[in-house]
Amino acid sequence: MMERGTAVKLRIRDVVEAEFHRSTERFEPNYILTKRGVRASRVRLLGIVVAKFVSEDGSYSSITIDDSSATIAVRAFREVDPLVKVRVGDTVDVVGKVKEYEGEVYVLAEAVRVLDDPHWELVRELELAIAERLSPGREEAPAEVAGQVEQGEVVEEEVVLEEAEEEAEGREEPKLKVLHLIEELDQGDGVKYITLLRESGLPEEELEEALNELLSEGEIYEPKIGRFRCV
Repeated sequence: MMERGTAVKLRIRDVVEAEFHRSTERFEPNYILTKRGVRASRVRLLGIVVAKFVSEDGSYSSITIDDSSATIAVRAFREVDPLVKVRVGDTVDVVGKVKEYEGEVYVLAEAVRVLDDPHWELVRELELAIAERLSPGREEAPAEVAGQVEQGEVVEEEVVLEEAEEEAEGREEPKLKVLHLIEELDQGDGVKYITLLRESGLPEEELEEALNELLSEGEIYEPKIGRFRCV
């Protein structure tokens, strides 16, 4: 089983101004490298929803969030549940994978939680301010920062979001495996379906679902029937 990367807490500006890197290693996710030298493939952002879009067929949804440093799009393909109940004006805590399409960096939503307590914005600001004074390898604020609000509330919120992350990660893992197999095995004319079935070890139904989702998300395309390439 592939190890899940930690969702790094960052300002939106850090993400949109970072360098996006496509991984060349098998089963290693793409990542960003911020100006402070922080590497992250998954991020955790807090901001206010300033725009929302849901496609007519319900297969795609997007919100734009603003944390006063910058704005960024948070998107969901097929699995749009994390964004359905979000409204413009909500303050949200977002966890997701960093993606890039046609030069635009965005976040593929894994878990989105609406925050009703304004203290959370202060807590996150304190966490980020402290993280910016620490070495890039240490992104978590000391425990006393979380103590700015009721400790029980902090623990409850963290547990709920972590459970949502774990559930989302279970859905994402086959896609990640298939995506990196395509990146590794493609010799220029795409990777055959039968090759992906053999190398991934996934049941055929699970492989087809992963391929369909990657196609709908714009991560891969089909240059010929039965062959797949990364975008």
